[in-house]
Amino acid sequence: MTLIKSLLLGSAATLVVVAGAQAADLPTKKGAPAAEYVKVCKIDGMAGFVIPGSDTCLKITGYLTGQVTAGNLDTGYAFAGGSKTAGPAYGAPSTYSNETALAAIPASARADVGFTTRAEVELIAKTNTAYGVLTSDIDMQYNYGSGFDNTGAGNGFINHGFLNWAGITAGKANSFFSAFGGGEGWANLFSPDQQGYNQPLLLAYTATFGGGFSATISLQDPIVGGPSGLGVDEAIAANSGYQGLRSPDIVAAIDLVQGWGSAHIAGVAHNVNMNDSVWYGTSYQGTGNSLNTWGWAIDGGLKFNLPTIGAGDEISLQGAWSRNATWYSGLPGAMWDEAWGFGAGGGVNGNGVGMPVADAYSNHNGTWATPEAWTIAASGEFHLGPTFMIDPEVGYGQLNWSGLTYGVLSTSTTSWMGGAVFHWDPVAHLDFNLELLYQSSNMSRPAAWSGDIIVNNTTTTGNAWKSTSQGLEGRLEITRDF
Repeated sequence: MTLIKSLLLGSAATLVVVAGAQAADLPTKKGAPAAEYVKVCKIDGMAGFVIPGSDTCLKITGYLTGQVTAGNLDTGYAFAGGSKTAGPAYGAPSTYSNETALAAIPASARADVGFTTRAEVELIAKTNTAYGVLTSDIDMQYNYGSGFDNTGAGNGFINHGFLNWAGITAGKANSFFSAFGGGEGWANLFSPDQQGYNQPLLLAYTATFGGGFSATISLQDPIVGGPSGLGVDEAIAANSGYQGLRSPDIVAAIDLVQGWGSAHIAGVAHNVNMNDSVWYGTSYQGTGNSLNTWGWAIDGGLKFNLPTIGAGDEISLQGAWSRNATWYSGLPGAMWDEAWGFGAGGGVNGNGVGMPVADAYSNHNGTWATPEAWTIAASGEFHLGPTFMIDPEVGYGQLNWSGLTYGVLSTSTTSWMGGAVFHWDPVAHLDFNLELLYQSSNMSRPAAWSGDIIVNNTTTTGNAWKSTSQGLEGRLEITRDF
């Protein structure tokens, strides 16, 4: 027994030695310590982790939100200036007679409840260099929705995609024109946004001075992600065609950031390059009456921190004015109602008649009418406790046309809106918010208004002008960020 045990132990020892010798001859791949794979970093106030094999600090962030939206619906009307419901035989120009009528869309034809889900993933990379921090920011959003005021089904896009280094910003980034974007809610206040969504492609340089001062010059693309999608904001009063991009929008801004808050003033020059269009039965065709001019807008804002009321409490004020650059007034995109196709600003929830928004309007006699638009807006943020917060906001705007001899537009429009967003954050990184917004607009009667309203290809005559548009929308959002 002892002999057998000795032989077994000896054999086992021999096997271990041989196996060890053979293992020593084999190539090995030893795993690095965990610290080599995940190393915490902090650059320029941003915490993240080091990308292995580099000196770049990467942060991964984002959010997921689900929402349900509802709004009151009344009859909507396609604005007279864009309502060519019928035309003459092909080859002969239109007499524009139908432009004096309204095409009605009954409320029953539209949804008054909608759902939206949005997922966002953002990658921010920072690297220290001899000339300052090199930053790249890629922000991707994916939407899925249906019904009232939804974001569309299955669409994804780059919300931000830019780099910043030594004062240079290049890519798809927040516009340097607007003071505080679109307001506190999901739907827009009277404000030229391009910060919360609709960011433009741009190339900018920012110089930083002492005392919190900085100055920026920026060249913005007015087409991709820009204010109009066609270089000129003519979606409603569209009796003219876009002739091609001739110049970027040129933005100049000065900012001051201090302990009490911040101040902002900016201006933009916007090229308007249009050609008069006539309906030829099947399509619009240019007449040769073109316009190549410059539009202008200015924007100013103030933000006051209120530390005595609550941590993070603040009040923001903003005002904008524009001429031949209507989108930059902040008036067209209020409450997202442009998505209905009935009007930009004023046709609330698709109700009533949309404002006659454009950068210029042809009188069809060789002359062009000019729009001036301005807005003022205020918003605030007030913490009512560790988990409750309210963001009230209010705004007012006007749009006026001068030089209008082709009288199918309302020469004067006024609009106001107000509401609040209520937040409840029961745990970290989870937010329940209820948004309630109301807007009311009033438009003067066009000189050429015929009293005709077309419903399902049937025309009724002798109707009163639909001067007032109003609507209320409510939105419940649940958002988890990380």
